[in-house]
Amino acid sequence: MKFICNPDELSQALSIVSKAISNKTNVPILEGIKIFVEGDTVTLTATDLELFIEKKIKATISLEGEAVVTGKFFTEFIRKLNSFNQIEIEKLGAKLIVKYGENETEIQCLEEDTYPEIKNIGEDAGFSIKESDLKETLEKTIFCVAVDDSRPILKGCLLDLKGDELTTVALDGFRLSICKCEVADAMGDAKIVVPGKILGEITRIFEDSDNIVKVRIQKNNVLFDLGHTKITTRLIEGEYIQYEKIIPSNSNSQIVVEKGALEAGLDRASLIARNKKNNYLKLSISNGNVNISSNSDLGSIKENVACSLEGKDIDIAFNSKYLFEAFNKIKEDFIKISFIGSNAPAVVTPTEGDKYKFIILPVRLLG
Repeated sequence: MKFICNPDELSQALSIVSKAISNKTNVPILEGIKIFVEGDTVTLTATDLELFIEKKIKATISLEGEAVVTGKFFTEFIRKLNSFNQIEIEKLGAKLIVKYGENETEIQCLEEDTYPEIKNIGEDAGFSIKESDLKETLEKTIFCVAVDDSRPILKGCLLDLKGDELTTVALDGFRLSICKCEVADAMGDAKIVVPGKILGEITRIFEDSDNIVKVRIQKNNVLFDLGHTKITTRLIEGEYIQYEKIIPSNSNSQIVVEKGALEAGLDRASLIARNKKNNYLKLSISNGNVNISSNSDLGSIKENVACSLEGKDIDIAFNSKYLFEAFNKIKEDFIKISFIGSNAPAVVTPTEGDKYKFIILPVRLLG
């Protein structure tokens, strides 16, 4: 095996596939990254047996072949070669020789014969979607994935495919996120639960581009295929919670408010709330205003934000973190918030349509 490539391109590819390397493993080969050289392409692969990532880059190849090297070390080493325009990599016996300028480094290879093969996913169901649309949809959802182990199914995100519409859902017992987007080339309906941690890595890998991602589902696995990048992961088994029953079917009050102004008021008030249990802020809504208040040993604060109110006045309190994390995912300038009562969930939606819904439980007010 022998090839010449750009170290920056190789470094970026290694950074992507290294996300699949396990930090805790008793199997040395799973600490490796496989390098497969064929034609004019270098294919890099890493896995922890739950997650497989494959990334392809172009190179000038003199000799085809393959090697497996210790992933973390090789990734960090190649990252330090960014001052060179090109590097040469050659496998000689059980060593990988990296040449850069007048310099040369030898790296011990692992035994490639024991490296696991990437999963071959069939096409029981699937769809195609723009890379940017999938990235945005996942980002609007996965922040609500549960982090504790009490209900393992909630550590995943539900992908519900019906016809040409994909609905993504996540909840952690305190808030619920639902996001919808259109897809193409749908092959059958499907409901799968993908680990939230994996989807978080995917959103960091994917870009805001019009490139098409092919998603393929088979039994207990799902493949996200960008052509040059393939990500395969196991699914979480079990029935997802019937989230539709959590969504309030009516409301007694609705406000339309400028998101930026509300965020700014909440941000200032949260400085006081940090010393309080549940980090909560009180919202008193009446007479076309949202009055935000908080007090602690540090002092007290009141903020007023103009709004359009339909329905009854309401006093309600929220953990400020849950409000901020929801608002941070919204690009629109104005949002609609619907309320049933002081102790019932609030629903954040666009002013028109139902592209997303964020449902947030309040903090119970005493007295």
